[in-house]
Amino acid sequence: MEFRIIKNTTKPLVILCTMVLGIYSCNKDFGDINKAWDNKTYDASIPATFNYIASTMQDAGGLGTIYTSFLYQSTQLAAQYAQSGYRLDNSVGGSWDSYYYALSNYYKVMDLIAASPDSARMTNVKAMLKTMLAYKALKTTTLFGDMPYSQAGKVFFGSANFRPAYDPQSAIFSSALDDLKWAIDNFSAGTDQISLGASETVFNGDIAKWIKFANSARLRYAMVMHDKDATAADAVIADALGKPLLEAGDNYGFYPANLPNAVYDRRGMYTGNSYVRMGSTMWHAMSATDAEDGSGIYDLRTKIFFEPNSDGDWVPYPMNPGTSTPSETGGNAGGIVNDPYDESRLTTWDVNGVYKFSPLNFYYVADKTFPQLFITSAEISFLKAEIYNRGIGGVGADPVAAKKYYEEGITESVKFWYGLANGSAIWTVNKPAAAPTTMELTAMLSNPAVAYSATPATALEQIYKQSWIAFFHQPLEAWNLQRRTGGKTPAEALSPSSPVLNFNKLIYPTSETESNYDNWKAVTGGTNDEKVKPWFMP
Repeated sequence: MEFRIIKNTTKPLVILCTMVLGIYSCNKDFGDINKAWDNKTYDASIPATFNYIASTMQDAGGLGTIYTSFLYQSTQLAAQYAQSGYRLDNSVGGSWDSYYYALSNYYKVMDLIAASPDSARMTNVKAMLKTMLAYKALKTTTLFGDMPYSQAGKVFFGSANFRPAYDPQSAIFSSALDDLKWAIDNFSAGTDQISLGASETVFNGDIAKWIKFANSARLRYAMVMHDKDATAADAVIADALGKPLLEAGDNYGFYPANLPNAVYDRRGMYTGNSYVRMGSTMWHAMSATDAEDGSGIYDLRTKIFFEPNSDGDWVPYPMNPGTSTPSETGGNAGGIVNDPYDESRLTTWDVNGVYKFSPLNFYYVADKTFPQLFITSAEISFLKAEIYNRGIGGVGADPVAAKKYYEEGITESVKFWYGLANGSAIWTVNKPAAAPTTMELTAMLSNPAVAYSATPATALEQIYKQSWIAFFHQPLEAWNLQRRTGGKTPAEALSPSSPVLNFNKLIYPTSETESNYDNWKAVTGGTNDEKVKPWFMP
């Protein structure tokens, strides 16, 4: 679903909600602006425009193909058994457009707030808006690198703003992190503050959640930039550690259950020519042996994320397949259903066909109620573990604290996935319990491959490994972790012909070469190149 904003000569703002055939098939409810538009136009209002901006916090539809065709392979969270037919340059526009549509509306709604006689009572609304736009700016710049920022999103103010210059990524980080700090410092619990009611679809007016979210985002992105500007990052980290952060059980995002009539249909990410299977890198991060009966599995999330092949065996697809690697037969071949992600498995679990390598768990793929996550308690725990392991952000190296947060991160991730899988209405075969037992968690945490090392360098590798696994549902964040650490997440050698070798950024969408060519050329030299490292990468 894509929302577009169009300037009109008689109305200050027209919002159209149009269905787009893409990787997501969805019905995401964001109130009245998501109803059939039946050729009407609407004057901009603060609640409706806020609601539109809130809707853009969802993943843009076009990112789905990047997940399977490029990000899963690049991060090695999963493997592809055949070359994908999806084109990267056809997939990058969704996130780019989502940010700039939201930014244009942000300036518009800020004008509306400033002109309102109740402006002084809308400090919380402004803080929410600043939080969303700063978060989106940071997320978008990590994807693309330098981009229009300080001059962007101002088309409502005249033609002089149609072709904005690109800002350096370092400047975008600095400004967006400042906006998050402003929001945290200005959120108010005062009863005089105006509530947007049902139009606030992100946290439903819960100011404590907004503060935690803004501060946790600050911590995330300060860590992303740390090794490029330690002085600035350390100041942000030190300040963030002293303010509210996500705690146990805090897993923020859009949950379809909280948005009436909403579904997130992700099957398109794994069907067609996405060709996704469990990869050897993830398998070796979750199992102590290659035993096909699964007896070597020690990670409690393995059977939630993946399942055996059609013969009931655990067989990963190698990240660098050799000539002896058998061809996978998944997909519809010869009229026989060999697709482990086919919806027929909802009623007939066993597939009447053959797929040789372990797929992602069918229920993980098929469940349309799993959330789109912003940030989780597990991520914050792993960031704290890294901070105390390295002794950065104004704290000294503390292996005891690092171990505590490391184990906390694993526990939070495991509990989250047990609860989500157990709560799935469609999950019937091999359904996990509502939570792991204390004995199961203890066994996992004490496994030699997981137990926190007394050697700081080894322990840091473990933190990155477990954070990477916890990002299975958030491959963009796994990609950020991989890039900011200089490739210290688990990895096996890829084929020299792999399309994701030196995959460091998304290319700019073709709209930039068509409508903002001079500024695009000034940054790129005239060539879209995914091998160019964004500023935050070492």
